Amino acid sequence: MTRFLTATAIIAALLVVLYLPPLAFALAMGAVLLLAWNEFSVLCQKMIVGVAAAPGALLALGVALAFTAGPSTAVVALLFAVPALALATLRDHFADPAGLTAASGAGLAGLAWLAIPIGAQIGMRYEPHGAAWLLFLYAAVAVGDSAAFYGGTKFGKHRLAPSLSPKKSVEGALFGIAGSAIAGGVASQWLPGMTYVTGAGAAAVLGLVGQAGDLIESSLKRTAGQKDSSNLLPGHGGILDRIDAHLPAGAVLYAALRAGWLG
Repeated sequence: MTRFLTATAIIAALLVVLYLPPLAFALAMGAVLLLAWNEFSVLCQKMIVGVAAAPGALLALGVALAFTAGPSTAVVALLFAVPALALATLRDHFADPAGLTAASGAGLAGLAWLAIPIGAQIGMRYEPHGAAWLLFLYAAVAVGDSAAFYGGTKFGKHRLAPSLSPKKSVEGALFGIAGSAIAGGVASQWLPGMTYVTGAGAAAVLGLVGQAGDLIESSLKRTAGQKDSSNLLPGHGGILDRIDAHLPAGAVLYAALRAGWLG
């Protein structure tokens, strides 16, 4: 029941924010990013990697919010954030070369894994029919995730990546991709000019990419010795546990939209 109530609250909040003006969505996603960066920093600390927590969070926020002005502005923000984060990391690890190398890599990974993908979702809200595209993304990932869970529970026999996530199976992954495709086909009807076949194909790709994001976060938690990224969301773990699949999937969808491959 706790898991259901939390999921209901998350969905309700998302639908409200999604159809407010784009800036409101951007600010809400900025808050999500700050919480996610905090969880990421804690996981890094448990792996004895001292990523720059506060400076990294602020720089990541700047990169993500720069997407409100378009990808070109975001690139400029990223070009500023990378050396700034490097300097902050150098300050914290000036007398520790090994720690500096690890922390620098973790900081850059955080920008790539959190700031850019969340910024891509912010940028997507500013695209034509942006709210509908975001609903398409969230539906494809959420349905695929549920299909993977139930398909894997009932039919899973072959482990997908036992060293990263022992419970995930090949059968569950295939169910997940199929679920994403079906959801995308249905959700495509919200988007002008989008066919069922195109929507299903695009969503299948998003589902596959989303599963890769899930495995990346599983690997991070496993290395840190944690089951969940935090206990912020009752019954669901932390923010990273909820957005892990949306991060790469959202970045891929935004890139496809900007390239003119969809819509």
